[in-house]
Amino acid sequence: MQPEFTPGDRIKVILCTDEHDPIPAGATGTVTHWNPHPLIRQLGVAWDTPHDHRRLMLVLTDGGDSVTRI
Repeated sequence: MQPEFTPGDRIKVILCTDEHDPIPAGATGTVTHWNPHPLIRQLGVAWDTPHDHRRLMLVLTDGGDSVTRI
């Protein structure tokens, strides 16, 4: 089975559920780290401008953060 994401994949945010300062839907970036743990799937992203100063890691769960490959 292939991993869902690999470093270097390009992604676009569908939904970010961070309650304090979410990355907006449509923001893009490059995957830097992928942790496919069954309970908490974490995605590290180097965000593109204008969000390139951000260090927010996404947690992909049912009903939570959601991204798509581009």
